[in-house]
Amino acid sequence: MSKPNHLSSSGSPAKQLGGGCAVLFGLPFIIAGLAIGWFLYFPVISGWWSARTWEEVPCWVEKAEMTSSRGSKGGVTYQTTASYRYEYRGRTLHSEEVGLTGGSDNVGDFQQRAYAQLRDFEGKDRPFRCYVNPAKPEQAVLFRDLRWGLMLMLSIFPTVFPLIGALVSAGGAMGARKAAAEKRLAQQHPSEPWRWRQEWRGETIHESKNGMGAILGVAGWILLVQGPLAFAIIGGGVLAESFTAVFALLPALLALIPLFFAWRRVQTRRVLGRPSLWLKQTPLRPGSALEGELRFDRVLSSREVIQARLLCRRKITRGSGKGTSTSVEKIWEHTETLSAGEARRDMKGVALPLRVEIPRGLPCAVIEEATAGVTAFAGHEWSLELAPASGGKAAVLPLPVFVSRAEAEQARSAAGHDVEAAAPDTDGLVERLRSGGVLAEFDTDGVPMMIDCPPGRFRFLGGFLLVFGLIWLGIFILMSWKGDAPLIFRLIWGTTAPLIIIGGLWTLLHRRVVRFTTDELRIQHSVGPFYSWSESFAPRHIVRFMHDTNMQSGNQHYYRVRAETTFGKIRTLVDGITESLTAETLAGRLEGWKKQEART
Repeated sequence: MSKPNHLSSSGSPAKQLGGGCAVLFGLPFIIAGLAIGWFLYFPVISGWWSARTWEEVPCWVEKAEMTSSRGSKGGVTYQTTASYRYEYRGRTLHSEEVGLTGGSDNVGDFQQRAYAQLRDFEGKDRPFRCYVNPAKPEQAVLFRDLRWGLMLMLSIFPTVFPLIGALVSAGGAMGARKAAAEKRLAQQHPSEPWRWRQEWRGETIHESKNGMGAILGVAGWILLVQGPLAFAIIGGGVLAESFTAVFALLPALLALIPLFFAWRRVQTRRVLGRPSLWLKQTPLRPGSALEGELRFDRVLSSREVIQARLLCRRKITRGSGKGTSTSVEKIWEHTETLSAGEARRDMKGVALPLRVEIPRGLPCAVIEEATAGVTAFAGHEWSLELAPASGGKAAVLPLPVFVSRAEAEQARSAAGHDVEAAAPDTDGLVERLRSGGVLAEFDTDGVPMMIDCPPGRFRFLGGFLLVFGLIWLGIFILMSWKGDAPLIFRLIWGTTAPLIIIGGLWTLLHRRVVRFTTDELRIQHSVGPFYSWSESFAPRHIVRFMHDTNMQSGNQHYYRVRAETTFGKIRTLVDGITESLTAETLAGRLEGWKKQEART
């Protein structure tokens, strides 16, 4: 009996060692971030809050000066120093504290403004003013401003560094622990790889961890660090002094992003609880049926509708060593709409029957080990995603889909090529392109006739850029009008705002239509009803059609198909394709158009 295809050993010593290295790698980030927060950031916030109640008394400036220094990278920093005396409760005291933060910097124009005020009082009988701590009269400052720009910059370190360190360390530790657990499962079931994952232990398939703890931890840490600064700006009247201080609130608002993702998981957990899947036959095989029942640990409302989405994805890892990156592409999917009214009660909750036919020829859940020096390798993962129709983040149940090596070789021989890389047929290609917003027409031989990339395919991205650019532009106009922001800020905002708006309009309005005839390839562009242009190429002017990736969002790569011409020009025909196999297949069909002309 031949052994089935198997997963790579996730419990390899190298991966367990890598987990320990990740923990050590993350610790310096945690220590550095906490040190900056403990010794620099939080003391200034606390000192500012306390200084709000200090008493204002006259003082006499004995000496004031401003020094500048140039750093190794050419930046100039400034520091204003002063010595002054003041009288408090019958005592004459001296101090040299100018502001709540010491040292030199070039954030804003605080140092220049402070010196400009102090030099008019230096060595004169006319008094300035200082603020004295009633509980400790020896402590006084000349300026008790909350320098929100400097505090915003300082807050980045205690916010980001510990998060990076904690995520790397925790991820490494959890990865090592998971690898060790799966190694034990592999040793217990050496010839049954459908038992090697933790989610596949026992009689049912369990839900993968949804990362709720990490998400809440990120949100909580952001609020813990940025909350005091946001409270100081809002409650301390800083916005009334400088409206641009609203930018210091943005890091605190970033906590809304992980909180949103957490809320979506809560929605699903509240409705579905912790779902699991019982299968009549394990493992699953392409060409057979997924038959079993979904089990829920709570009683579902009879009116609840559940979306069950069966997915096969290909994971492509590019590069080698430290330079690897992984993208995920959808190969096949099927969605079932289930009614909780059909569920039956059991001892722990309810069970809902599920049956889905898996087409023959689809790849199995096999991930081969990478070898040294490879530039790309691919594997496949199957999963069942469950989500309430009312909304929420889907619960993911990984599926064990395997065939024996003999069956895999037989399928390859019958197909004449690797079934795991089977290209879609014409209908499948049209459907895959349509899922990305691209309309295409092919003749009966599968040769392209027309490809339409309509405007608004990326509505979310275009809308985001447009709204963000308008806000950016409004901030620039406000800063220019009030004149209370550094020049570098105004230059950045004034340059980038128009570019962002133009990018958003281009994304929303640009359309590209490519038409193919026996003697011409015509590319027609238009930007709304305002402007259009076109260019044409004869088949003999096309050197080749090719595909590549030009954009990445998270672990999703976006591909484009391009034409290289004899004039040294490369023209993009289609972009925004989410699967490399779709782009590769389309490029091959275009080569078929070129060969068709050669035959005629």
